[in-house]
Amino acid sequence: MEKLLLDPRRHIKLENAYNVRDIGGYPTRDGNITQWGRFLRSDGLHGLHLKDKKLILDFGVGLVVDLRLPIELESSPNVFCDSKELAYAHRSFLDEDLLKHIEEQPAEDRTHLRSDKGYCLWLDHCQHSIRDILVVLSENPGNASLYHCSGGKDRTGLITALLLGVAGVEDDLIAADYALTARYNIHSTFKPPESHIKSWQDYETNYCPPL
Repeated sequence: MEKLLLDPRRHIKLENAYNVRDIGGYPTRDGNITQWGRFLRSDGLHGLHLKDKKLILDFGVGLVVDLRLPIELESSPNVFCDSKELAYAHRSFLDEDLLKHIEEQPAEDRTHLRSDKGYCLWLDHCQHSIRDILVVLSENPGNASLYHCSGGKDRTGLITALLLGVAGVEDDLIAADYALTARYNIHSTFKPPESHIKSWQDYETNYCPPL
């Protein structure tokens, strides 16, 4: 499995985005392979410079779908939001109903909303948003599509799990792709400040275990 995950085509190395990955090359239950160059999952693109933007365009990306909240876009605008070289769509994964529900929870319970149980809550509350995201991605058949949130783990990870699940990829491989975020976010601004996070293995154990 590690050979699949660490295929040299998987990670797209940029200077100011750390978790850009192609989800191609994964075997499916019916004997096929997910297509390379079709879907890229990513962390935030707001810090990209011209060199990084050119690499994204040269890769063949024709659509960028931003899964972040409106307030996140205001503070960190997407570098492709006004692009004339590719299509850009903002489709917030988290909807107002879920945000209201989260705000109503005691502060000590909110940390659990980014765990496996929290993901189930997201999937229950955000079905309309998820449908819209998948529809937008399905309407770009001729080019690569890149979708992203801020860290490329939670919202992006759930969309990736759904895409790979629909394609027929085995659950353990989907979980392993999710956990792969640890290898790259450990070097990013999303590296937690806690002193016990010393390596990507620590990051994986604490923040994105392959459950």
